Amino acid sequence: MVVGVVLLASCAGASVTPAPSDSAGSEYIATPSAIPTSVATPTAQPTPAPRLYAKLRVFVASESTDSVVVLEGTRDGQYAQVAKIAVGRLPHQMAVSPDGKFVAVNNRMANTTSVIDPIAMKEIARIPVGRQPHGIIWSPDSKTLFVAHERDNYIARFEAGTWKSTGPLMVGVPQHVLVFNSTRPNELWFTVTNSNENDHLRVYDLETKKVTRVQVNDVHDAYFTPDGSEIWTSSSGFLEKPSDRMVIYDPIAKKIKQELRLTGRYPFHTLKVFQDGVYHPENQGVMVLSDHIGPSLVWLDWRERRILGETKLGGHPFHSTYDPEGSRLLVTSNVDGMVNVIDMRTRQVVQKLPVTKAHGIVSVGIAAP
Repeated sequence: MVVGVVLLASCAGASVTPAPSDSAGSEYIATPSAIPTSVATPTAQPTPAPRLYAKLRVFVASESTDSVVVLEGTRDGQYAQVAKIAVGRLPHQMAVSPDGKFVAVNNRMANTTSVIDPIAMKEIARIPVGRQPHGIIWSPDSKTLFVAHERDNYIARFEAGTWKSTGPLMVGVPQHVLVFNSTRPNELWFTVTNSNENDHLRVYDLETKKVTRVQVNDVHDAYFTPDGSEIWTSSSGFLEKPSDRMVIYDPIAKKIKQELRLTGRYPFHTLKVFQDGVYHPENQGVMVLSDHIGPSLVWLDWRERRILGETKLGGHPFHSTYDPEGSRLLVTSNVDGMVNVIDMRTRQVVQKLPVTKAHGIVSVGIAAP
């Protein structure tokens, strides 16, 4: 909110020249009083809030075309495709560094991770990683990129800029997704996949190099609430095996607080910090969840554990990114191959852009030239 400042002009008071003393032979002459001059008080105009960016550049993984599609939109304009960047086989999950300098995408069937310069819109590195890379996230300080593997027992990590390995995190099981919380940047949470072991949610401490196991099974994705006070997980993750189960945890105690059933829904993903975009909604009371049964985007009051509404989308909605200048949310839907632009105020789809087999999506603000 911009507060206008009212400037008050001071006004000089009237003055009278004192009369001389009444002595013989003297003549009394009165000096007229000065007339106050009216001074107009200027009204300060509110200073427009500075724009976060001139346009938002959005990067979308197109799984079947082995490319990343680039969209652009201004605050008051619609989005349009501006580029297409060739990457590796089956680009899937994406992450943008918190400082907006790099976009990374896992090439799931090529065992590589592509790094893109979001300004030049070019691939600047293709990093060899482990088998079937899936989860991907940046450290809160933007200095390190982490890559999870569905078919290897370690999490890879790379130095931003040089893309050199800084040593694997040996976690002992294959992983599906990764998640960070800025208040505890030494704790990297991950979910377990393709394993017969129990405890499918775990935390790797980057300082002690120890893994803490949370006693829960059947975990798909994991994400913090917008204020970071809780961590939620969805279940199943298999498209043909829907589950309405969500589990809520205390991230400090690393224990389950509550199990929740979203009847008639199949919750999948939500907006993640250090992954889906540089910007996130100011309203921290609402969490959005892609729902594969709807199919839709579900708007959830996470504190009250109550669904507020839904926005219907095409089949298999996946990831989303936020446009604060336009007050819009962009969500991929995979079956119909669309990026759905949603007005955050009305929760209605206002534009659809075709992107074949759209999956991961991230965005970066671009300043005016």
